[in-house]
Amino acid sequence: MPLPIRRGHYRHFVKSLRVSLHKVTYIIAHLRLPQNSVPQKTLAQPDLHDQEMAKSKNHTAHNQSYKAHKNGIKKPKRHRHTSTKGMDPKFLRNQRYARKHNKKSGETATEEE
Repeated sequence: MPLPIRRGHYRHFVKSLRVSLHKVTYIIAHLRLPQNSVPQKTLAQPDLHDQEMAKSKNHTAHNQSYKAHKNGIKKPKRHRHTSTKGMDPKFLRNQRYARKHNKKSGETATEEE
């Protein structure tokens, strides 16, 4: 009795029989193969597909410096006066008086010299 043809190993049979590949594919797809012809997985030979895949790269700095210099790296704008919104009112009142009297003490210091 001839050995049954395993799936995927029939291309050389097609050439020897001179039958169309479509017919052979159809026949093999509908064959009922015996259980012992299909190789079973064993514990001694672990399948490589069961192992975890290697981790992929998460980040790269490629093209980032080009993008940064495309419009130029600019220094942050320096604001003349910082916002006092949300600051302690007691501190702001004292700061206002300190500014007012700071100008006066600066004038007297120049007169004494």
